[in-house]
Amino acid sequence: MASTGGPEAEIHDPRRKELLQALKDALPDNTIRPTAWACLWLSDIDRLVNLVGQAQTAPTATATYFESMEIMSRIVPTWTQRTRTSSAASTSQSPYSPLQPSPSLQPSPPLQLPPTQGSRGKKRNDNGQPVVTRSKPQRDLCYQRDQKKCILTKGGEPNDVAHIYPFSVRCENSTGKPAGYSFWDTLRMFWSKERVDAWHNTIFPCGTEVCSNFICLAPHTHAYWGRAYFALKPIKLSDDERRLDVQFFWLPPRFHVPRVDILQVPSLPEDLDQGPNFARLFHHETCEIISSGCEISLETDDPETRPLPDIRLLEMQWFLHRVVAMSGAAEPQDDFDDVSYDSDNDFAMALQDRLDMLMEDVGWGMDMEEELAMRVESSSSLELYRMGRFLAQLPGDQRFGPVATLRGGGDDHEREEGQEGDEDREGEEDREGEEGQEGEEDREGEEGQEGEEDREGEEDREGEEDRE
Repeated sequence: MASTGGPEAEIHDPRRKELLQALKDALPDNTIRPTAWACLWLSDIDRLVNLVGQAQTAPTATATYFESMEIMSRIVPTWTQRTRTSSAASTSQSPYSPLQPSPSLQPSPPLQLPPTQGSRGKKRNDNGQPVVTRSKPQRDLCYQRDQKKCILTKGGEPNDVAHIYPFSVRCENSTGKPAGYSFWDTLRMFWSKERVDAWHNTIFPCGTEVCSNFICLAPHTHAYWGRAYFALKPIKLSDDERRLDVQFFWLPPRFHVPRVDILQVPSLPEDLDQGPNFARLFHHETCEIISSGCEISLETDDPETRPLPDIRLLEMQWFLHRVVAMSGAAEPQDDFDDVSYDSDNDFAMALQDRLDMLMEDVGWGMDMEEELAMRVESSSSLELYRMGRFLAQLPGDQRFGPVATLRGGGDDHEREEGQEGDEDREGEEDREGEEGQEGEEDREGEEGQEGEEDREGEEDREGEEDRE
């Protein structure tokens, strides 16, 4: 269960401040990366005690781990669906000397994802690998459980079915990263093995496509959720598992900085009535503003068929959403074209991540999603490039801002605009030339007619003179 109190409950623990002071004294530098800083302030006390002991024994190795986890582990981009697997991560060579985790923190044996998650999970790509897609039957169960209303605003359709544990993180069970740097190993560095194992075992091997990993949210509320503008704190699950109480808290904006003093105290106020960028939510039935501290009850009439959101996943979200906000990463920056791809597989993974975000945002049909997912996994380099161009031109990725151009797409776009401009200019010149020619012909015709009329008039006058 999450800690008692509001979003600053862990921060005000006197024991934590003493341990952080000891950690600062042990490390060679007084500042650390913002993700490590946020995790330290929200970590379990027993894990913080262990980290202080390791820092006092091996200060350089501990400082290097805090420094490199921002690059190697990337738990914030992973949780906010802005990361991808790179071939560089699959090698055992690293410029860092990571802090070796204790035996209790060694990575768990990789588990195999089930070949199906719902009625559509049985399709396979050309390589025979199962294509894991979203489960429409499970989403329908979520709609039924939440009565097709947003659980926060109580507004009716249109609404989205949002994941608690992100769909794009479904493969983070085994990523091939060096020991201690995987998503789950990093979590175990800051939170107890029992707590993290409970989170992990809720997802694997069942997967993300289950009703207990879904909540119904209004489209704009879903966008705020994806940006970690607010967090939901689980309070209590009834004995019959038919009612779950959660507490709503806005998370304040914080500018991202490269380094933070270890002892800088985070600020997570408990009395906010809006989130970053003046984001607000209103209860549609009472017209009241939804403010921090508001309690919400989720209910189900059938805990077996339509279970409530899993309280362990909500607890995981409660911690990681605050880490995102505290580290200044609530406003995602799309760096899709800022890296080089060492293989077609890297580029395919990047495209798959883009698909995940688009599917989450625009709610495409299941058949279209399945078809695109299979094409990503079985396409050649040229097909992948063309598909990347197609995804880059798609509208509506509102949560993450404009879709970045893929592999030189910006130059192509500029050339296309230049060609369109040239065609426009040529069309204008042609029209001007035609108008000029028509004007000259009109003037020549008028002059010819006037000349003929003059000649006819002179001939008439000469004829009259002769007759006279």
